[in-house]
Amino acid sequence: MPAPLEPPALDALVDLAERSRVDDWSLRSALCRYAQPEPARVATVLSLVRRWDAAVHDHLKLLRRDGSRLLDAAQGDGTVEDGTEAAEVVGLLRVGADLDRLGDLAAEWARDRHGPDPAAAIDEAAARVAVALEELGVPDEAPIPPGMRGRG
Repeated sequence: MPAPLEPPALDALVDLAERSRVDDWSLRSALCRYAQPEPARVATVLSLVRRWDAAVHDHLKLLRRDGSRLLDAAQGDGTVEDGTEAAEVVGLLRVGADLDRLGDLAAEWARDRHGPDPAAAIDEAAARVAVALEELGVPDEAPIPPGMRGRG
């Protein structure tokens, strides 16, 4: 298991899909629960999470070396030069913060399914994230090859 990123807030952000939230619900587990009534909506969000995760993991070396400065810049407390790898990572961290807030929302819903339906907030966040990933040039997921589906 690789060493955690520093600072801890950066490590938590990079682990946004699996990190425990309210009552030990992660974003991924809460979305599995939400998929029962909303499978298409959840498929969209999970696709965005996988795209973001793949893009962030391409920059782990830079995050390990300069994570604190990059997180500060993403939170608006610092600057980086446009057109650099660092600027791309800052953009990805900002997108991750949006996904992280969506994770909190989904976990809260999973904890108390009788509360308000988060569909509108999920749709708004998913739209923002999709646009931001496109602007950052993060590629769509590769389609699953024929024959790889339904093997169970």
